[in-house]
Amino acid sequence: MIEKRLKIAVVQMASGDSKESNVRKSLSMLELATARKADLVIFPEYQMISMPYEKRADILEASEEAEGKYTRKFMEYARKNSVNVLCNLAERVSGSAKPYNASVLINRSGYGTGKYRKIHLFDALGKNESYAYNAGLEPPEPFSLPELRLGVQICFDLRFPEPARILAVKGAEMLVYQAGWFKGDHKLEQWRTLLKARAIENGTFVIGAAQCGESFTGHSVVISPYGEILEEAGERETVIITDINLAEVEKYREEVPVIRSRRLDIYDIRGY
Repeated sequence: MIEKRLKIAVVQMASGDSKESNVRKSLSMLELATARKADLVIFPEYQMISMPYEKRADILEASEEAEGKYTRKFMEYARKNSVNVLCNLAERVSGSAKPYNASVLINRSGYGTGKYRKIHLFDALGKNESYAYNAGLEPPEPFSLPELRLGVQICFDLRFPEPARILAVKGAEMLVYQAGWFKGDHKLEQWRTLLKARAIENGTFVIGAAQCGESFTGHSVVISPYGEILEEAGERETVIITDINLAEVEKYREEVPVIRSRRLDIYDIRGY
């Protein structure tokens, strides 16, 4: 097995309702990650702005285009420091009354190389995300970096196994879930269990990058294809750093051929 090493930094933060404060905090935590030679730095959901969904007008006001002033801050940093960065923002689209909950991957050269809009909005457990955000309409596609093929999902997407499998079949070696995972009964147990399941059933590394603070669980985590927790944060703001070997993806899939052994002759669900 030829090793393919990558250093991953996962930022766990407590965003507030000030976009400017969130940017300053993000850049400070990004500096901590790059000081430790991270290849890829991953931020959680609601990195840009964290507001109750009822504040729809305020969320829209805080939103901006995918390559607006907010994202350009991280593009400039990525270029100057040669680091890949996965951000989350409220993406404004001209003519729309609501923004998208979106992920943007920025490469070492400071260019956006992929964007994902959350397809499953959190209309559950008394929450109503669709009041403030539009749902994405595009099927998930892996993002490509020289270092890896990366599949990105956002929070409530974690409860749906189909997108993760699609991304794995399309070559993703790692699945990232940017999340503001709300606190509540059984929620932390479900967070860990679902992340482990996505790793084991797809043979990929799985990253859970979480918000923390009053409303959210924290417990950002890095999980191997075998379902082993390699690193886990607590409930406070922090940056966790993990060295991973992407060759473990190929090794696991040879031992447990979860991708090539699918019985599409029996359960191909296209068209249903």
